[in-house]
Amino acid sequence: MNIAIYGAGSTGCYLATELLLAGLDVSLICRKRIKHNIIDNKGIHISDYLGMTQSAMPTKMFTDVEHAAQFDVVFVTLKCHQLDSNYPNLLKITHANSSIIFMQNGLGSFDNAHQLLPQRQIYQGITPFNVLQLPNAHFHKGTAGQFIWPRCDHTLQISHAMKQHGLSCQLHDDMAAVINGKLLLNLNNALNAMCDLPIQAQLKQRPLRRVLAQAMQEWLKVCQQANRPITQFTKVPPKWVPVILSLPDGLFSMLAKSMLDIDPKARSSMWEDLQAKRITEIDYLNGAVVKLGQQYHVATPINQRICAAIKRLEQGETVDISQLTANR
Repeated sequence: MNIAIYGAGSTGCYLATELLLAGLDVSLICRKRIKHNIIDNKGIHISDYLGMTQSAMPTKMFTDVEHAAQFDVVFVTLKCHQLDSNYPNLLKITHANSSIIFMQNGLGSFDNAHQLLPQRQIYQGITPFNVLQLPNAHFHKGTAGQFIWPRCDHTLQISHAMKQHGLSCQLHDDMAAVINGKLLLNLNNALNAMCDLPIQAQLKQRPLRRVLAQAMQEWLKVCQQANRPITQFTKVPPKWVPVILSLPDGLFSMLAKSMLDIDPKARSSMWEDLQAKRITEIDYLNGAVVKLGQQYHVATPINQRICAAIKRLEQGETVDISQLTANR
């Protein structure tokens, strides 16, 4: 089984390293900058907030698909808005029995995949943790979690290999519910980017937590109205997460220790995108809540304000986050 990570950036390089450490044949299809960085630093180096450090060198690295082989499994780690233009390349590097696993967060980016990738086995996976890119081909996992994939023949083989090497992942039969549950947590990406604070410091501020709680409540109402199942990612059921977030600081710190048990430097990927002046995935996160809210007649004013604020930041404008907390 030969595996490719297509569009390998922070998440893709972290994933590649875990698969390589599991003894699997893993190639990267990435930008020249990523390839040269890995070569110059003699491999990919990963770490996590618990102190783990590991390194590995990809089997092969390609900067285009013309010289790449056909792979049995392709993990697609591009940003949501980059997918449509890359479907032709995904056809070139796969065959009829390949599994293509899309690792994008949020909703909507996957909609055209079945139509544009005929005769391919396509799935959606989830990365439920934060990965920060550091200098020298170093990628740091700042929060808890394991890669989550749909259960199929290829992921069963990968899961077995990982377990044999002391690594772990999760396989699910109902990925739709998993994706809905992950979106609940990903609604913090935009707020974290806007406040320009590490996630841990952000969660210690009640006004910011209350905005997040309201954004989450809107998504929970949409899920209820649309009969969308939602997987629990926290120690409490999803409906209780906004309640806990809204508690006074002392009670929150006491009851939500696991939320704060993260790397003090961890930030959201959307913060990284804005710092690099890249387009964000806001349309597929808070924007998806707004879109589905309109479809099912559920008001989503907080998520609408968050989307508008991120769009302004993308254009280089400034945003006063106190305007959001004032509208709690």
